[in-house]
Amino acid sequence: MSLNLHERLSTDGSFRLLHLTPELLEVLKDSNSKLQFKAAGNDEDDGDVVLCSRDKTWLLRQKNHSNTVMLMHEFTPEQETSLETTFGLPNPTSDFAGFARTTFEYETKKVSGIINLDSVPVHNGSLDFPPADGQDLPVKSMDDLLASSACSEKECLSQWNQLGGCTVKGYPCILSSDFLSKALHVTLMSAMAESLDFSRLKLDETFDAVNKDMDQDSNPYTREVIKTTLEKYGKRVKDDDDCWQLDQKKVAEWYGIRALRKYASQSSIPPAEFLIKWKSTFPPYAPFDIEIEMLRGWFFRPTGSNLQYLSKNTLPSDIKERFKMLFKLQSQWDMDDIAPFVEELNTKGLKIDVFIMKYARKRRVGKKFIISSR
Repeated sequence: MSLNLHERLSTDGSFRLLHLTPELLEVLKDSNSKLQFKAAGNDEDDGDVVLCSRDKTWLLRQKNHSNTVMLMHEFTPEQETSLETTFGLPNPTSDFAGFARTTFEYETKKVSGIINLDSVPVHNGSLDFPPADGQDLPVKSMDDLLASSACSEKECLSQWNQLGGCTVKGYPCILSSDFLSKALHVTLMSAMAESLDFSRLKLDETFDAVNKDMDQDSNPYTREVIKTTLEKYGKRVKDDDDCWQLDQKKVAEWYGIRALRKYASQSSIPPAEFLIKWKSTFPPYAPFDIEIEMLRGWFFRPTGSNLQYLSKNTLPSDIKERFKMLFKLQSQWDMDDIAPFVEELNTKGLKIDVFIMKYARKRRVGKKFIISSR
């Protein structure tokens, strides 16, 4: 088999070559799926370009090369090819014309999509939200948020729920930490008062329980706010899209973090005393089990076993500087206590003990591993 190749080549910037992985090919073959290009950042920012399916995101990177790459299409020439020009090869079965060439192609790398919250307001429960009926808000709908986020729809919604994302009068917003805590507390008390099953909290029943005997003119706990609370602190029941199972461990951790911030920000506190204060923050008779280990990644031990609140947001983003700061706060760490403070910087996916040993010393004491500075 032989082909005739004709060329009228030019460098045409309107054509782009994209390397398709087997996973991308499967998406293209699925008639119910689609691929969409998105740009991370805004119009003034040269952000990365990503390719998104319904539930996955791929980062595009330009790969330059010196190979001759031609874009061709099949055509019928006006004159037949003379056999004398085939140099003894079989008569060509078709003709192709090269119409453009390129010196680069785009490679794809599967990544975790990132939701864009730059223009999303924080809602603190104020009854006059959104201000000016939302006319000044740049993000006016969930469609706007999805369009501006460098991630797939499924990733966007998953992150949105975990961040406490909500829609108030149709406008996307993030519920503030304080308002979300109040909404959770009210939801728990109302559900317990109405003897609702924490393993099957239906949205309508939970909303009715919260709104029972409440003045509607001054009630910030709308149906959307209650749904956001259930999404963040619960898991959807598989056989019912409008029903959630409360994640009691997650709820207990949230109360514990806020208790640490309240009682152990300025000075340390003995564990036994903290457990009492932590338990006192729950609604009366709330059936939640608690233990200090649930709060790893939110405290350090400045003296002995005493606890003090520590947020990762206050630590340096440089890994060496972060270890330096951690050892300044506490000279020796239990491996399980220090790991949550540094695991986000383990970008190469090493085993956590291997990663930590690149920047610190490890020694075994009984059944525990103790981490100290080099």
